[in-house]
Amino acid sequence: MSKTTEAVNVNSKQTKNLYGELSEHEQALQLPIFKRCLERSGMSADSFVEALTQTSLSSLLAWTQSDLERLLLAAEALGLNPAGREIFLVPSQGLLGPPTLVVGVDGWSRIINTHQQFAGMRFEESTELVDGVPSWIECTMFRWDRHVATSVKEYLVEVRGNSAAWLTHPRRMLRHKAMIQCARLAFGLVGVCDSDEADTSVLADRQDELNGMRGSRTSEFPMPKHQIGPLGSMAVKRALVAGPYNNQFDK
Repeated sequence: MSKTTEAVNVNSKQTKNLYGELSEHEQALQLPIFKRCLERSGMSADSFVEALTQTSLSSLLAWTQSDLERLLLAAEALGLNPAGREIFLVPSQGLLGPPTLVVGVDGWSRIINTHQQFAGMRFEESTELVDGVPSWIECTMFRWDRHVATSVKEYLVEVRGNSAAWLTHPRRMLRHKAMIQCARLAFGLVGVCDSDEADTSVLADRQDELNGMRGSRTSEFPMPKHQIGPLGSMAVKRALVAGPYNNQFDK
């Protein structure tokens, strides 16, 4: 027996010890959505899981199998790559709420350009400047099946964020905001948000939670046990194999 074969057999035995009678990915690969996304990616199971933890799940400290399935289902419905930087999950509603689905700029661009009815878009910007940036940018999108185009105008004073991207590339960010909001209306996209909206929601939710917790001990609001577990690709594998409420997460 070669050393490579021996190593594979050892890993299989270790996996069996960790997960009882289940081999690595044996149950994970039975999830229809996981199988479909894995097949579309063209990657090995290990590489696909590793990519998930480094991109779409990297912002989370804790997650459940339902979170993973929701991510993969949304990616499939929108035609996005969950192992890339097109769609991801971020914490929301303080510490206890489910993660928020966020579509990045690359994801919005893919959604728009791959839509069968997309017939082009154009941008117009204000000649009035605020700190050297147009006070507004308007995006207009055209569809083959509609006679009237959809136009959305986003104002800098309303949407300007505090991230590094807003500080270094404010015109680009304002154009992205106009494009995203126009796409929402033109193609009826719901249930997802962009990074700025997610950040605003998280801050508001956490402030509300802190206000409600004043005068109370933090220990009265413990993290649900099924959401506490190790991080990294092995954690994703365990969640996919064992499910979100398996006692292994509590050990």
